[in-house]
Amino acid sequence: RSKLHNIVSMKSTMPSSTESMIILSEWISRTIDQVDRTSSSLSAATALGPDLRKSMILCSDDYLLSALRVSCSLADSICRAEEEGGKLLPMPSNNWANGINVQVQATQEINGTLATENGEQENHDKAEFLPFLCNVNDEVANNNSTMQRIYSLGIVLYEIFSGGERPTDLLKGELTTAVETNELAIEENLNFDPLPFDQASPIDIGADINDLLDEISSEEEQNLPKKRQSLQTNSATTRFSVSLESLKAKWIPGPLCDLIANMLDSNNGTLAGEDSYKSIADVRDDLQLMLEKPKTFLYDQDMGKLSVTGLQFRDTMFGCNAELSTIKEAYRRSISGDGELVLILGPSGSGKSLLASEFGRSVSAGGGIVLSGKFDQLKQGKPFSALASAFDLYCGNLMRDSGPLRTAEVALKLISSLGKEVYHLARIIPNLAIMLGPSKSELISHDQEVCANPQKQLQYLLCQFVDVISSSFDAPVTLFLDDLQWADIASIDAVNQLLFTPDLSSSLSKRSNRFFFFGCCCEGGINEQHPLWSVFCHANLLHVKYSNLQLRCFEEDTLNVMVSETLRLSPRLTWAFSSIVYRKTKGNPLFVSRLMLSLSKNGLLRPNLKRRRWEWDEKKIQSQKLPDDVAMFITNSIEAQTEDVKSSISVLSCFGASVDNAFIKTLEKALDRNLCDSLDKAVADGLLDKVDDKYHFSHDRIQEAAYSMMDQLNRCNFHFKYGMALAPLADGKGDDGILLTAANQL
Repeated sequence: RSKLHNIVSMKSTMPSSTESMIILSEWISRTIDQVDRTSSSLSAATALGPDLRKSMILCSDDYLLSALRVSCSLADSICRAEEEGGKLLPMPSNNWANGINVQVQATQEINGTLATENGEQENHDKAEFLPFLCNVNDEVANNNSTMQRIYSLGIVLYEIFSGGERPTDLLKGELTTAVETNELAIEENLNFDPLPFDQASPIDIGADINDLLDEISSEEEQNLPKKRQSLQTNSATTRFSVSLESLKAKWIPGPLCDLIANMLDSNNGTLAGEDSYKSIADVRDDLQLMLEKPKTFLYDQDMGKLSVTGLQFRDTMFGCNAELSTIKEAYRRSISGDGELVLILGPSGSGKSLLASEFGRSVSAGGGIVLSGKFDQLKQGKPFSALASAFDLYCGNLMRDSGPLRTAEVALKLISSLGKEVYHLARIIPNLAIMLGPSKSELISHDQEVCANPQKQLQYLLCQFVDVISSSFDAPVTLFLDDLQWADIASIDAVNQLLFTPDLSSSLSKRSNRFFFFGCCCEGGINEQHPLWSVFCHANLLHVKYSNLQLRCFEEDTLNVMVSETLRLSPRLTWAFSSIVYRKTKGNPLFVSRLMLSLSKNGLLRPNLKRRRWEWDEKKIQSQKLPDDVAMFITNSIEAQTEDVKSSISVLSCFGASVDNAFIKTLEKALDRNLCDSLDKAVADGLLDKVDDKYHFSHDRIQEAAYSMMDQLNRCNFHFKYGMALAPLADGKGDDGILLTAANQL
């Protein structure tokens, strides 16, 4: 009667217009049918057998998404009940699926497409437990009942992702238990008490009848005999070992199979494995990660490929969301006319460039134009090197992405705006020369005038270039300059002009809403004598707001998130490994990545092909003795290379953070030695990157370490040798790059 009252009460509060409530088994059947009808990949596969077709449905994005949402809502409802002190907490049972309703949104498709990384999903199907499954007492769950609930929920998840099938092992176990229970009941009934007349003592008929009546009355009050009730309860809550092979055969993603296996492993109590779940909250969090970041946590990794390539890092930002929001807000104010600039500060390896790249991607996605350049300690003798590199990269991307007609339109606007002086820009921006095409020769023939101040001329031309591309695409322009501590005076003067000097046809406010400047600088790299100081002085005089963002090393929680996403494992599984890495690196992001790459190379962090996941040797990693400083760690990594590789890296470090392949060929000719083969080996070991036919040091600290390996006297001799070798190759025609590089080396 109580159960019926609860069900009726629930139905009376069920939504009727936009929502409907169905039992879980019906929801599974409906969702499978819906995916079967709407999936484009299945519509062409008409010849598939029913079992194969169902497996394709179950492993499809559409079904997985819906099933993950329902599973997550179930785990969340248990967590909320635990937080409320245990009231309405479902009692452990192998038959939860019979007491779960799914609230279906009538205006929503049952299926959908998987969310993008960090995507949010709302207003979708949600599941809840019927009241008759729940504990009516306000009792906080103890550890044993928690493990039982994890197992019970694991059975439900198995049924959801298998398409409504009960685990075969569970069915066999329940059948065996039922047989044993019946046999025990028969045996109990056959063990009759001795009859009174079988006993030697006198018979007291009145007393025996009274005892019998009392026993019958007691049993009626309890509805069921105590022994039989006990047998039924044990049957309903008995936990059996369950194999996941059937799920794997349906092509359900491996991480999801592992999640369910770790839930069912709680069946083993104290013998459960290290990966088994200890709380429903952990289950909920892992399901949520699979929903929010399926590419990272749901899909299988190509462990065969990783066993060859080793550990791979992605350019992903961690722990800087607040700083990213600050830059975005400054950008919005700046392009709205207020004018603002941002400087990112932090120790080397703290993730400044990654933060800048993340912001640049968001600007590009919003239709803005991003110019990105990088100053170099060894190229300070070449004025405008970072600015020229930024504009050259933009011109290259423009020709690649916008097509010949759009590129020609921008080139004509530049010629119209700058006239023959655009040739001076083409001399420092090679891709602009390609954009100008045949017009360049005509411009050169008319370039007879000599400018009294070429530096001021180039500053003016660069500012005009910004105005032209901004007006051509009706979009604001963002300039990002990295490693500002190495900036030359000419470049900073150009930045001052871009920020604070209006052009002839516009006001300061008009220039401001087209242009936003931000940059990165190593901590302690700027003082009152630095050229960049003038930018802040001008900002103060003109009441232009600027922000200094200070980055620090990772906290332990943030580092664990980074390790978790890199290894594509749940944060609860990587915590022990992350703690070791944190203690050895003090949370420096560069140190963390270099250490993990080293561990992967040495086999202490390795892919397990059988388990299809990463594993590590904690004891051996803990016993490793590492230097406290990331620079020394990188130096040791370089020292471990062969002599040819070390020598080639040292040569490369004398020419800056990046060098294109054409210059390497010129350098090989000048020095009469092979460099590319050794540099390619350094690329394979992660010390260098090779992108767009350029060799880049993977990080500035690697270049600094390679450069510092030479003592001061040898360093001077090497620079002089390289300069003298390159000078004869400068023909004085066209690009002056070789001549300027030779002069800089000398």
